[in-house]
Amino acid sequence: MMHQSIQDSTAKTATSDDFDIRLMTYLLSSLAKIEVGDLFPVQSDTRTGAMISRIKFIGNEINQNLEGKLPEDVFNQHWTDIGQAVLNLASLCQLNIEDDPRKILMIDKLRGLNPVDINNKTLGRFIDMSENVPALILQKLIDEYCINQQKTIEDLLKEAKHQLHHKRMIADACCNCKTELLSNYKPISEKEWKALYEINKSSNSHFCKSHPRNCSGIFVPKRIDTGDLSVSKVLILNIPDMLTYMISRLCVNGFDIFLILNKHTLYHSMEINVCCKCNTLTTGNTGRSIINAKEWNNLFSKDDTACQSSYKDCCCQYSVRNKIKQSDIDETLLSKICHVAGPIGILIKIEQDPLLYFLNWSVDVQPLSSALTELVNIIDDEKIIGSVLSFILPHSNDSIADRSDTRLWISKHLRQHKARTEQQLQILIPNEDGLNVKSVHIPKGFSLPVRTKTITDLTTEENNFLVVVYGLIQIIYPLIKKEFETQCPDHVFGEIRASIFEQQTVNYRRKENYNIQNKRIHLTQVQQQRLFSQTREDIKNSDFELMVYILKKRSNDKWNREYINQLNILRKIRREIVYSSCGVLDRSKFNNILTLISEAVSFFGGETYMKELSRLQHIKNIL
Repeated sequence: MMHQSIQDSTAKTATSDDFDIRLMTYLLSSLAKIEVGDLFPVQSDTRTGAMISRIKFIGNEINQNLEGKLPEDVFNQHWTDIGQAVLNLASLCQLNIEDDPRKILMIDKLRGLNPVDINNKTLGRFIDMSENVPALILQKLIDEYCINQQKTIEDLLKEAKHQLHHKRMIADACCNCKTELLSNYKPISEKEWKALYEINKSSNSHFCKSHPRNCSGIFVPKRIDTGDLSVSKVLILNIPDMLTYMISRLCVNGFDIFLILNKHTLYHSMEINVCCKCNTLTTGNTGRSIINAKEWNNLFSKDDTACQSSYKDCCCQYSVRNKIKQSDIDETLLSKICHVAGPIGILIKIEQDPLLYFLNWSVDVQPLSSALTELVNIIDDEKIIGSVLSFILPHSNDSIADRSDTRLWISKHLRQHKARTEQQLQILIPNEDGLNVKSVHIPKGFSLPVRTKTITDLTTEENNFLVVVYGLIQIIYPLIKKEFETQCPDHVFGEIRASIFEQQTVNYRRKENYNIQNKRIHLTQVQQQRLFSQTREDIKNSDFELMVYILKKRSNDKWNREYINQLNILRKIRREIVYSSCGVLDRSKFNNILTLISEAVSFFGGETYMKELSRLQHIKNIL
């Protein structure tokens, strides 16, 4: 087969278009010195040779399939493995979209293998729901608070400067400090601090004797944009009066109800181990402790009931403390609660890993939609409420984010996902030049979006190939199996099997020479196991090659050469299709193969299959 491929290509200038996968794999291994193995590589092996080895291994597995069928779980795993191998190889190429029909077709095929559909429309909607719309709501909330307090944002920043300064991650005591203001809770990053304040460079700037470079007195408020989501979150969570204002609007049914609804999330901000309420390891588990045990016990009390799942300490064993009120909780704990629970908690989770949350959102939009609904209900502006609700609708066409926003989001958030030793997911994403493949870290146990694994845009040549595959599975295999069962009843099969075993024994004992080598029986291990099996079921499930081999042995002295010739024709067609790996047949070769199959079917008395065979010639899209 490989020699024939090379021979066919020598009649004209040879290109890779003339080669099938097996030949190209051989050439890459021989000429490019890429190591391609016969075994399936380990998951962590990301070399080019490992990707080609995966494709080769799965191809061989499919070729040995007798019935042309795969269980759903095997199909899904093969699809994923092939898709990831192909996308990994595609990452070495520039997938710019040109006015080239063949390249456009190839890119469409790659999109079919993409585990996640990151298109501009879907991503734009996510950006709106996770960034633009929340920013609009929180900006309105801050405006309402400032009007209520008759203060400007600059007034609030001046008043809260010292408190916010000591919530910075790197801040130490300064000359304005009192002991009670110092806290181990440092939620404000330097980036967030610098978005709010800048150093006062005027001549009458504050002079600090103790820490001149790190004193709250040297900073003055900036002119800030409360439409910036990261800025508005910092203000709401860390200015006590504003936080109290938001919680009072959020908890219209009572602070205790809010705690009940968010108990599982709050529990896993303290306890990182799974509990009976967890669906997976990733549900609710933040991976780090924010609320400590003492703070948890201020909110919840443990019951005497045992966990039904036998967990020693479980979320289900706790109840909200009786008659608890928001005013009973100190400002630090209130900030922590809103940091991990409720709508602000959802927005912070998105900020921590936007790409992973996008994948989650593409599976289930409900948590983010619910958070936005909850958030929009705390403001009084009917116009904004109506606008926000239109974005939340499942099939909404409203959009704020444009193509440039989606490209910026991709470049910003996919750059952070560098290669690691853990599982990597290859994703095809749009960029300015066309498409690109990125490696993304996916936590163990994370469920990817379920995508329909199908390819519908077949070319005529691809359809021809699949029609022949269908004919081999649905017509030729049953026909030869029926012929095998008719011509090889138990006593005849026993004689043939004994003859083969005797020949194998003779070949093994005698010194091999050219003539004996020509008579050597070439059967795979699986074929030999079925041939000499004591179970009738194994014998009945013999593969095509083994049945043809036995029928030829049976026919040597009793039938004419035409019988063996027809078997050889079918065997040759099957081998060409199974081992071609290119997946295409031009019209001439397709018609020639169907003609040969028709003649063989007629010869073996398969009149019942002729109608189905005639139908195959007119199928335009077999999928």
